[in-house]
Amino acid sequence: MFDTVVMGWNTYAVGLPVGITSPYQHLKQVVFSRTRTESDIPGEHPNLKVTDQDPVDVVRRLKSEPGQSIWLCGGGQLATQLAGEIDRLVLKRSPVLFGDGIPLFAPGTYQPSAFNEVSTTAFGSGVVISEYARRQLSQDPN
Repeated sequence: MFDTVVMGWNTYAVGLPVGITSPYQHLKQVVFSRTRTESDIPGEHPNLKVTDQDPVDVVRRLKSEPGQSIWLCGGGQLATQLAGEIDRLVLKRSPVLFGDGIPLFAPGTYQPSAFNEVSTTAFGSGVVISEYARRQLSQDPN
């Protein structure tokens, strides 16, 4: 379970045209932007913070505080910046061909990271959700 969600401005802003200014009101929400601030959002949102701070620094600070897990909600660019901080991947695959879309991670330089499958669930709709946990260095690679 998680109690915090982090996202980039582009992911957050999808709901703004239809009046969704706090998409996860029940969670602590952190939105990363180099150009936007909370003053760009109409109304008050006590659980939402817009920041231009380094995402790695913010996530490491959040991990050190009491609480549950942190959900990285969409955004290949933010995921690229936070790749080293990701402890668990939960991937949802849908049997729909879009032809294009947002990559899981934006192009960049990565350290190889291995993950172990925790669970995979296939639904009648064809949707498949797979969960992976970061493999610890001491674990056998097989």
